[in-house]
Amino acid sequence: MHKKYILTLITIIVLSSFINCKSKKIDKKEEIIFQEKQTVDEKYNQDKSKLLMLSYVTHKSPVISYNFKVVDSKTKKVLKKGVFVGEKIEWLDATTLKCTKHVGMIQKEEDHILSPETEKKTAMNYIIIHIN
Repeated sequence: MHKKYILTLITIIVLSSFINCKSKKIDKKEEIIFQEKQTVDEKYNQDKSKLLMLSYVTHKSPVISYNFKVVDSKTKKVLKKGVFVGEKIEWLDATTLKCTKHVGMIQKEEDHILSPETEKKTAMNYIIIHIN
């Protein structure tokens, strides 16, 4: 009789704990809003003889459309200008720009992923722009 009473009491406690446990409902939906921001950067090369002027809009995409202009520091003459679409532009040396292209996700077969030969082939791709 005593064991029946204890078993019944334990069953009631377990059932009441399951009944009283409720999840919270989220009524409000939160939105994530990405704001676009116009940015202008100026970067000198190593010997400060040329100035790289970048104008771009930052937003949620990693691909950025850069309007670039390279200006001679002394004469203020525009040496090169254009548009590059990719991840970033930086000086490689005093007369060369290194432009990093955007490489998205690439699906490969499984045997190629583990092969060391393909790791060498999948190196980062750059575009080199020479400034006269």
